[in-house]
Amino acid sequence: MAFSKAEPDRMRGQASEGEACPLCGAVPPPGVESCRAMIYSVWEREYSGPEFAAVHLLTVDAYALQHGEYFGPRSNAFHLMRLCWLIELGGTERGGSSRLHRRKFEEAYRSFPNLAPPEDRGALTVAHVCGLEEPGEHARKVKEWASVVWEAWAEHRGWAREQAHRLFVA
Repeated sequence: MAFSKAEPDRMRGQASEGEACPLCGAVPPPGVESCRAMIYSVWEREYSGPEFAAVHLLTVDAYALQHGEYFGPRSNAFHLMRLCWLIELGGTERGGSSRLHRRKFEEAYRSFPNLAPPEDRGALTVAHVCGLEEPGEHARKVKEWASVVWEAWAEHRGWAREQAHRLFVA
């Protein structure tokens, strides 16, 4: 399912304050207007210093995969492949960014399939990590969230593993 710009913001993961996000199910805490506002808050924290930034790619991938209709089916394939690389293959925030890896990825991206999101996107959402002040707790909870999202995408994990090996390991 794709969304056009003409559709209401709430259909793109912008539920009003106190309402559950229609894509991931997260309910913003009091004073936070939407699911998207929660992720912007988390990203701001992650950009504040290296102690929070260590898990930024996991955060990006988990959020994107729980909002797949908003970011698009080919984007789902990319984020699932990278989540596999980070979780199962020991990828790091800095690894895999060599010129060779980037070129291989750019060539492969055009052939990535359009992956539809699963019905159940996982019990943990951005709300699980929003507002955390301590870097260690933030990292632990982001990893929990990303693992739950990885499990939710079980139908496409084989494809993601194959691509991650081909693009980042081989």
